[in-house]
Amino acid sequence: MLSPTRLEAYMRRAAALTHDVVDLPPFMLFFNPHDPLRFFNYARPVEPVGGDLQERLDALCTAFHARERLPRCEFIEEFAPDLAPALRAAGFAEEGRQLLLICTPETLRPAPDVPGLAITQLTIAAPMDDLRACVAVQQRGFGNPDAPSASAAEGEDQRRRVAAGAGAFLARLDGQPVGVADFTTPLGGLTELVGIATLEAYRGRGIATALTARAVQVTFDAGAEIAFLVAEDARAGRVYERVGFRPCATALAYSRG
Repeated sequence: MLSPTRLEAYMRRAAALTHDVVDLPPFMLFFNPHDPLRFFNYARPVEPVGGDLQERLDALCTAFHARERLPRCEFIEEFAPDLAPALRAAGFAEEGRQLLLICTPETLRPAPDVPGLAITQLTIAAPMDDLRACVAVQQRGFGNPDAPSASAAEGEDQRRRVAAGAGAFLARLDGQPVGVADFTTPLGGLTELVGIATLEAYRGRGIATALTARAVQVTFDAGAEIAFLVAEDARAGRVYERVGFRPCATALAYSRG
């Protein structure tokens, strides 16, 4: 079983590849240099800390406010079981409690075929139209159905992530972009699947399952030992269990306005 300590260490290492990093013991702060969206900016604990953290968390909030970011903390509950009470005592509120699941080459199962579905893995040489479509589908699939077409600059950001070792996949159904999935740069045998999204009108057809299976197989073919992801809830978790993911831990997010 993948240990909580190894999970947390990977998440810090992977975030450091794409974020500005501030050391503020017992936390590391990760700031997206371009996007203030709350989910792209967060702190993670570097040790299983708890107790009275008021002074340290006030300093954390000051650092976030200085960058016009919402103070947030993300962590694996099993790694720091005493952190959640300390955050609540310091005025933070729980904003997310999600299931973390893992998959290995031994548990991976193929996804059922989806007629008319074609999945493309984007490379650094991918056409700009594919890169922009990937960004737009992700934005629209994550609660912003009216998001405009992605810009060329956003497409180039996607290309840079791929060049850094991350994976990006675009699913088309009968030629129409309908779903996306990414994985973070594999490090130490681990990788995380992120950004799995399907346009609302196309959900329930097995597209997310097919994307997940394809992305995971690519990471294993490249030498990864374990892939993991965070599911919104138990219902979403069952989608990933169909291709071999199993519950492993609990991912928490806390924020203070």
